[in-house]
Amino acid sequence: MSVERDEEYLKFVPHTMSYHVVPGAEFQCKLGNHHNSRKLSTIDEQDYDVANRRGMINQILATCAVLLLSAGCGMPIGFSAVLLPQLMDGNSTEIPIDVETGSWIASVHSLATPFGSLMSGPLADYLGRRKTLLVSVLPLFFGWSTLAMAKSIKIVIFARFLCGFATGILGGPGQVYIAETAEPNLRSLLIGAPYVAYSCGILLVYSLGSMMYWRSVAWCANILPLLAVVSIYCIPETPAWLLRNGYEKRALQALTFLRGSEISAQKEANEMKQRLSRERATTKTNENIFQLCCQRVAIKPLVIVIVFSLLQMFSGTFIVIFYAIDIVSEFGADFDTKQAAIWSAAVRVVCCMVFCAVLIFVRRRRIMVISGIGSGAFCLALSAYMYARMGEPKMSYDVLVAGCCILGYIVFNTALMVMPGIMIGELFPARIRGRTAGGVFASMNVALFIFAKVFPALQAFLKIRGVFLVFGISSFLLTIFMCLFQPETKGRSLDHIEDYFNGDNWLWFRRDRGYKTVKLQPLQPLKAQNPGADA
Repeated sequence: MSVERDEEYLKFVPHTMSYHVVPGAEFQCKLGNHHNSRKLSTIDEQDYDVANRRGMINQILATCAVLLLSAGCGMPIGFSAVLLPQLMDGNSTEIPIDVETGSWIASVHSLATPFGSLMSGPLADYLGRRKTLLVSVLPLFFGWSTLAMAKSIKIVIFARFLCGFATGILGGPGQVYIAETAEPNLRSLLIGAPYVAYSCGILLVYSLGSMMYWRSVAWCANILPLLAVVSIYCIPETPAWLLRNGYEKRALQALTFLRGSEISAQKEANEMKQRLSRERATTKTNENIFQLCCQRVAIKPLVIVIVFSLLQMFSGTFIVIFYAIDIVSEFGADFDTKQAAIWSAAVRVVCCMVFCAVLIFVRRRRIMVISGIGSGAFCLALSAYMYARMGEPKMSYDVLVAGCCILGYIVFNTALMVMPGIMIGELFPARIRGRTAGGVFASMNVALFIFAKVFPALQAFLKIRGVFLVFGISSFLLTIFMCLFQPETKGRSLDHIEDYFNGDNWLWFRRDRGYKTVKLQPLQPLKAQNPGADA
């Protein structure tokens, strides 16, 4: 080991302790003054590998606890596609509805989500990310239970509102929790996992709805939130929140659990404390959240995430989920529309899983460019085909062409559905990450509510061919915007990304080239070498 690397490693540990390398010796931690003498010790590579694997497993387990709740909150997103056809069935007179009422049932979930998102930011900063996740279970449980017992349309809408409120509380803290607990190299895989869970929840509710009455589906939907309570209770709070709120001992314990090694945890804790001290030294005590958001380090990621989210909605990501059965039935084919919706949800689940694996190997910008071009191309192809066939008698191959285009759209568009949550977890600076995430999720869902509410009227005016034309154009606009403004975040620490936004550049191609060349390497074990070799 070189002297420079040895000293670089030592600067992360307290001055009263020193760590040294000696061939064949057990790792020891000795009290003393490292300016006077160097104690001899080593980190056994096998022990390091065991600790590293243990830390990775613990990070994955902590993420899985969040994913149970994410899947539970994904179920109400897709529930309208189950509920509306059963209530509109001519043979059902229990709670009869019309098209206008149905649009309220579908969209009220998105209307309620912003209220939960606005509350989630202050709750995540005051209670912590973990406790906020537990709080979100309460309205979700009461929403499903109320929906299962509803006797009027007003109660149905109120119950949907509660479920949407719970989803809003979960969104921001869930992404922030994963971003703040995962190591940079593992974060690429884990931070996209909530959208796999959302998709699994949608698939689950579609599957249950094809076999069961909607009241039974509502009762079954309470199982996942209850399991999530038990799981989240067993995981630690994020070290970043604990350090910012003065819980240094608990932060070190949480880091030790998440990294598998007390040495790695102590190193990372010291880095976080140093950065927090520098941040507090440059922050005015009377600055509020609005002043903080107007700073350069915050305003640039805010613009990127908000514009991306709006273009993503107009590309049809969530509209296809809300109105899956209605859209499929537009093609007038003699097939089971419920089964078609289930298969579309299954494809989305598989695509989300593949996408999370791809995040490990492929850069974020490249993924977004390919996804935007692919989803836009399939939308324009479907729209062009339907315009060409306008006024012609329906043929058997119409369904085949439409099915292939929709399938291709779902495959490519899945990445666009996942990216806003990843961007929220990665781009925002630490000092405002919790509150900003909630506010951005709120604004996203206000726009989504408006779009979902007017979609039936838009579909009646433009027809399905015009709707997919809008989806395609929006996908291409999104691709252009991301090429210009989105920075590459794969393999970068959250602190490194924050430093990028502190720069003067807005456009990606005008960035400091040093940002492109810096690559994070995982912490390597200290190899036993002869101390005299460095002399």
